[in-house]
Amino acid sequence: MALSMANIMSEDHDVLIYFDIRAIEVVLRDAPDITFSHFKSSRSQLAALRQKHVTLMACPGCLKAAEKTEKDLAEGIQLADKKVFFSFTKGRILSLDY
Repeated sequence: MALSMANIMSEDHDVLIYFDIRAIEVVLRDAPDITFSHFKSSRSQLAALRQKHVTLMACPGCLKAAEKTEKDLAEGIQLADKKVFFSFTKGRILSLDY
């Protein structure tokens, strides 16, 4: 659902997705292609978001907790960077959680 909403919002707004906790499992190079109900698969949605130049960031602490490194991330997923994140949010913390 979150990926679907990000895709819709990215049609006319800047979007940044921050993957943390269990969401890390979705953005790993060897992640399974997750499907759910009528939504497009996780890999196809991530590819569409990359094509739209949506910023896709993985939480470094959560990645470490999952015993993974930046090298384990899928194409187009970057390690979260505080400066980039706060530049995008203009210093505000915004939250939309699923």
